[in-house]
Amino acid sequence: MTLSDLQGKIKSASDKMRADDNTKNALKYLEQLTWLLFLKVFDSVEEERETIAAIDGSIYRPLLQPEYRWRKWARSRDLTGDKLISFVSEDLLPYLRGLSGTARAERVSAIFAEIRTVMKSGYSLKEVVAIVDSIDFHALENHHAMSVIYEQLLAQTADAGWSGEFYTPRPVVESMVRIIDPQLGESVYDPCAGSGGFLVESATHVAPYVKTKEQATLFNSGSFYGQESGEIAALVGTMNLILHGVEDPQIVRRNTLEQDARNIAPSEQVSIILTNPPFGGTENPQVQQNFPSRSAATELLFLQHCMAKLRDNGRAAIVLPDGILYRTETAFSTVRRRLVNEFNVTAIVRLPTGVFPTAADTRTNLIFFNKSGHTQSIRYYQVPSPQGKRSYSKTNPLTSVALADVEAWLVDGVADAYSWEIDYETIVERGFDLDIPWPGSGEVSDASAAGDRIESLETRLATLIELTQELADVHANLADYPLTDALEIGDWVVEAGARAGSREPNRFVGVSNDGGLAPFKGAPAKDTSRYRELQLGDFVFNPMRVNVGSIALCRREEEAGWVSPDYTIFRLTEDAPFDAEYLLMFLKSEQGRVEINRESRGAVRRRLYIDGVKKIRVPIPTERDAWAALISSQTAIRRHLRELPGISLGALSSFEAAVFGSRAVESSVTN
Repeated sequence: MTLSDLQGKIKSASDKMRADDNTKNALKYLEQLTWLLFLKVFDSVEEERETIAAIDGSIYRPLLQPEYRWRKWARSRDLTGDKLISFVSEDLLPYLRGLSGTARAERVSAIFAEIRTVMKSGYSLKEVVAIVDSIDFHALENHHAMSVIYEQLLAQTADAGWSGEFYTPRPVVESMVRIIDPQLGESVYDPCAGSGGFLVESATHVAPYVKTKEQATLFNSGSFYGQESGEIAALVGTMNLILHGVEDPQIVRRNTLEQDARNIAPSEQVSIILTNPPFGGTENPQVQQNFPSRSAATELLFLQHCMAKLRDNGRAAIVLPDGILYRTETAFSTVRRRLVNEFNVTAIVRLPTGVFPTAADTRTNLIFFNKSGHTQSIRYYQVPSPQGKRSYSKTNPLTSVALADVEAWLVDGVADAYSWEIDYETIVERGFDLDIPWPGSGEVSDASAAGDRIESLETRLATLIELTQELADVHANLADYPLTDALEIGDWVVEAGARAGSREPNRFVGVSNDGGLAPFKGAPAKDTSRYRELQLGDFVFNPMRVNVGSIALCRREEEAGWVSPDYTIFRLTEDAPFDAEYLLMFLKSEQGRVEINRESRGAVRRRLYIDGVKKIRVPIPTERDAWAALISSQTAIRRHLRELPGISLGALSSFEAAVFGSRAVESSVTN
């Protein structure tokens, strides 16, 4: 039996149930269909275990008494009409609710404790039972068929309560599990478990290593954990794991986001997280208070929950939309900084559109991280669109073959044309913007690549629109970025840049008017003894051009070197009330240039000396995290603007002027 055959039978059963007075409502007929399918599949599993035991010469005792097994009552010709309704309501369901004695029995009992729906017509119920009975689950080609059916049914039902959620394609689930590689003894957790797809695949991955009774107990009761707010989804997830050999799955029905992510004890943390949280939803202010960085965006809240739930040396893989990588609101920027600095982000897999058929236009990413120190470098991979197409679709879905090279790169380090790597220093330089496009997009010229490039441009334009809206929001709420009166920075500035002397400079660096650092292209002077050494964390500027922006911050080791003896180098002390990025943003703003001009000296060509730098007055930020996020946003927006031809940075400069506003200028004048 193929998956499409199964879908046809489920649709037929659903149509009959929608015509019944007791199951017209979508949630009602889904509940009825769920427990019927469960009992049918459960009986198939029991039958398979009996067969294996007979071959091995052992004895297997089914959980249910003979008269309550599917094969007995569902196929009875005598049970129909009112007699069938009476048997199900007054005999079968009470019996299932009363099961006890083993973890497996109690878990099945817990499932049926919530079941109340029974069709009104016993004749219609008999027809539905016959349809379900005609399904040969032993012959199904896909052991995840139950997940597929339930998620498709729920996704198509507007009032089923799954807004913002969509089915994760099986190749994506399988690939994520193989990359994370859960081991027996590790706790695997999905905070929005749905029908249990990630947990089922993890159980399938681990099951071959279960050899002893102790290991079986650990596998059945202490390995697979989930939370799910939806009643039907939680029920399906529990059933799905039981049907795949996990006798006592730990799935709890609750809204995960109601748990305080700031107070998760080590005993509550887990080894592995695999999840695909709902995108685009919103949470109320009360729920947002449970997170260090408040936001209405559910995807950002789930990411913070995962960060809090991961124990030391734990591993996580999560499906997230593009916006997580670049959105510039304070909450998004702060969480990205935390993720990169407090966790080791190992990989980001960029998926093309159409991978999720129920959300075809949503651009998504697979983000892998672990809790073993800060990020060193991130391996990126751009999954290409299908040959000759702009995107995947329902009729042309993503396959496991398309992800084989992803696994080769992330697991074994085997690179190809679609893989690249970004170091930590570059991430910092980009303001923790992780939206890094595939570098090879401009090097290919076939038809499908042209489609990719058009789609990439569309995405960049959409991103820019979103970012400019966020700028407008910041501009409308400047009170969220408070500044005190401007103070002279002399107490926090130290002159740097030791002279070369007898040392032989090996790399010469220049500063451009727009503040970039690059290897010096001209010939250095014959006498290099007076050249100055530029190190990581140093500011450097051309004293005669600083007023037009010729000032830079050395952010990376490869930018370090030796600069002209006429240049000025300084660095901030550790006790400075702001960081280097904040100072650089101010000095490049219109207000900063006013200060630079005021402290410059010279009748013909004005120069800024180190003594003048120390007299520059800078407004002091009082909310450092908010300002750090804003500066990261500015860096990201500048990059996006530069990538779009013909776009001016003038609007951004005007915005920076508005951010510092008259607070800086007035303080400079009055003090």
